[in-house]
Amino acid sequence: MECQKDLGHAVFPIFYHVDPSHVRKREGSFGEAFAGYEENWKDKIPRWRTALTEAANLSGWHLQDG
Repeated sequence: MECQKDLGHAVFPIFYHVDPSHVRKREGSFGEAFAGYEENWKDKIPRWRTALTEAANLSGWHLQDG
């Protein structure tokens, strides 16, 4: 996401077997997995939250059954 902002690069999010809204809101199995990282990666979590929310808000590919 930093490359998109700083350098104008294109970002094409691909959501494979996860709903983009679950990534955006950190819900479901994605939220559970994300919560497991919070203790060990406290310094990075705020940036990850922001980047994941931004990526989930972009138009991308949602591959649920593909």
